[in-house]
Amino acid sequence: MSFLVYRRATSPCTLQPYYIHVYYLPMSPVSTMSMLLKRSGNEAIELNPNSGTNIHLVVNGSDWYWTVFCILSVTALAYVVAAFFVPRKERFFHYTSIAAAMFSALAYFSMASDLGWTGVQTEFSHYQGGGIRQVFYARYIGWFLASPLLIINMAFLAGLSWPTVLFVAAMQEVFVVARLIGALIPSEYKWGYFTFGVAAFILVFYNLAYVAAQSIRTLQSATTYDKLSTYFTAVVGFLGLVYVLSQIAWGLSEGGNVISPTSEGVFYGILDIMALPLVNSVVLFLTRQVDFAELGVTIAEPVTK
Repeated sequence: MSFLVYRRATSPCTLQPYYIHVYYLPMSPVSTMSMLLKRSGNEAIELNPNSGTNIHLVVNGSDWYWTVFCILSVTALAYVVAAFFVPRKERFFHYTSIAAAMFSALAYFSMASDLGWTGVQTEFSHYQGGGIRQVFYARYIGWFLASPLLIINMAFLAGLSWPTVLFVAAMQEVFVVARLIGALIPSEYKWGYFTFGVAAFILVFYNLAYVAAQSIRTLQSATTYDKLSTYFTAVVGFLGLVYVLSQIAWGLSEGGNVISPTSEGVFYGILDIMALPLVNSVVLFLTRQVDFAELGVTIAEPVTK
């Protein structure tokens, strides 16, 4: 593209023309979007550098963590709004769900900000020849605080007794702690902790898939709402799939160093979305089909004078 421009010549009374050539280089939509993101963009990794590691999160991974953070934050807000539509004495499941969503959102805020991590020497050299891998302990803190609440919701929905509920929640904590310690160990001993986690997972899943499934069929509510036990069994099966996939994700990331930390974040993020916004929301729906007095989780109303 050329423009004809006149400039004053040596004589003050004459104008001399000359051309300015402007070259336009078309940009693809992807390039344009990348430029816009860079200008507006996510500066978390620049402000909180992951120095000391050669296998670490990149900007795209941080962007994904921000996406999951937003999803979990909206989920927590939705649970808060939903709680106002049920009687105060029947908000037990909403309170635990709100807490779980907020714990998870807090963990993803930390990871999106490239915080809450430490460097661990990899045992294997599958990805980038090995080295110091960035491991987010913030993820495990979020799981430690949030995942037992999801298990408690499912256990109480099935009408399990307090001792059984506490046992299942404790086994869930063992599952998370074992994976955290294993992720922080550079040697082959990490797989011993992985085995502890698998054993805890088996106990959790057994109590949900068999003990809880048997218990929910004995509820009076199950005779009123005949699909209650069917839906509960489907939810337990879906959660079991999430558990199995999470073992694979750990083996490919912190355990075996096969995939990048960004791919690890995508894998775990999808599983967390499957577990909390999806599974827990279905559990909340099912709680509206049961008698809270039968479950023993009715919250006493405050006495006012």
